[in-house]
Amino acid sequence: MYAPSLLDPAAESLKLADFRGATQVAREARTLLGERFSSVTFMYVLMRAFEVEYSAACDASRWHEFHGGPRALSDADLEKLLAPWLDR
Repeated sequence: MYAPSLLDPAAESLKLADFRGATQVAREARTLLGERFSSVTFMYVLMRAFEVEYSAACDASRWHEFHGGPRALSDADLEKLLAPWLDR
């Protein structure tokens, strides 16, 4: 796991930006975090930037662009899951 000091700038950038949904947030997080982007760091920045509940952030970490499999979330699933926190 990375120290918060390495992840907080990305969370702050996401918090201040204007996005049109969870997929766009996830892709911007990937850009901001670069090689540090993973399902765990994505969870962290979601919780820091948007106060996403831990269980929802865990579910979001199953987004299909991290890995495939039968439990992977589609873009539509991610949008629905995170809508309560991202609809401002």
